[in-house]
Amino acid sequence: MGGSVLSNERGCTIRWPLTIAAVAFLGLVSLPPPALAEADVFQQAVNYVFTGQVDPQGGPEIVDRRSCIVVVRDPRFNRYIRYYLSRFKMDDALFDKTYAGSRVLYEVNVKGDDTVIEYLTPDKSAVIQGYRSAQIPLPGDIDQTRKALRIIFTDYCKAETPKTPF
Repeated sequence: MGGSVLSNERGCTIRWPLTIAAVAFLGLVSLPPPALAEADVFQQAVNYVFTGQVDPQGGPEIVDRRSCIVVVRDPRFNRYIRYYLSRFKMDDALFDKTYAGSRVLYEVNVKGDDTVIEYLTPDKSAVIQGYRSAQIPLPGDIDQTRKALRIIFTDYCKAETPKTPF
């Protein structure tokens, strides 16, 4: 019978397509899984600063990596907040701590020469308000948050040079 059927020693027929499929399947199963892509360190650092988690559900959205623009859902109101990270003057940033019972809450106070924070409508289509300073709550461990901020502002979001009037 043609080339697609083969007999073994007992006289049983073996079909080539079935044999090839079985060998291919076993070959795929025995291969190691493909290496995962390197984790996005910038995204993880931004996530940690704003949520206290490295991989949160519905976390911050990096809108423009080059300009370091991040949009975060406002936890208190039905709106979004746009942060211009490259405009932050981190040399002048102040870290405040507040005691709430036995819990210590931290926030960073930042300012800039231009707008550093904008409040957006729920559909992100319009700006409600913009400010040159901001108080950003830091929900995570303060030491880990400082490391994340160092990664963000050392490796990814260099401070903008001040605009001269001329």
